[in-house]
Amino acid sequence: MPNPLVSFKYRTPERALQSLKEGTLYFAKSSVLNDTLEAKYDHASPEDFIRVYVQTMSEISQQRGGPALEFDQQGMSDMTAANVLENKNLQNSTDQIGIFSAARRPDHQAMWAYYADNCNGFCFELALSHEVASRYHIWQTDVHYQGTARVHNSAEDWREVILEIAREHPGASMEEVHHLALDVQFRGKYGIITSSRAVSVKHTDWAHEQEIRLLTGKSGALPILSDVLKCVYFVQRDGHEMGEKWGEIMRYLYSHYPSVEIKQLTFCMVRSPLRLRRWNFD
Repeated sequence: MPNPLVSFKYRTPERALQSLKEGTLYFAKSSVLNDTLEAKYDHASPEDFIRVYVQTMSEISQQRGGPALEFDQQGMSDMTAANVLENKNLQNSTDQIGIFSAARRPDHQAMWAYYADNCNGFCFELALSHEVASRYHIWQTDVHYQGTARVHNSAEDWREVILEIAREHPGASMEEVHHLALDVQFRGKYGIITSSRAVSVKHTDWAHEQEIRLLTGKSGALPILSDVLKCVYFVQRDGHEMGEKWGEIMRYLYSHYPSVEIKQLTFCMVRSPLRLRRWNFD
């Protein structure tokens, strides 16, 4: 059984309490996230798409003792039309995808300031099991950061998956490899990979966040919090009293999430920069 996918979500007190009471994680459309360039990209030209396609199929052919492949004028025209349709389908997919933004660790001071009400909020530790991910069709991807123009060539993702098919079926002919590439499972895997990459590229200005994303085919709330919530962190700042929501959230955790751990973080520049202490109600 694969290990759970662990990530961390920083929350304001209000959002933390709302999530706990509703028992949900919300997967948002890219259009409502805080980056105005979220999931914005240009499609590669048909010529670049066809170049990668021909190069890939030629490699597979030559590995099997066949010739390099070429398209005639009609073939190029057909491939261009296929690329236009592919780009349209990809755009529809990325417009609908639900995005849950998360972090890699619970002690990122900037994230506490940005997303947890300047350390007045909470951080949820989430462990997504393979079973829950499969049940709700959730997949995880890392965000990649770049300062250059975002030009998405879906043929690069198609290349990755069809080369994997070719490696897994070394005795298959070119025709058989092409037939396997039309399989629903192949198309689904390719669709997930290319859609994930398209919606998970951000400018390098955001790189310090080191974001992890959980993605679903459509935006909306999923009732999975009780399945994935493993620990809740809060911060005790020196000389700072806890906010008014703190007690309400602690009581709600105690009564409705008794198996969830509670841990206290302390950031202090006088002594050790970080201290961690488990919290209990005994």
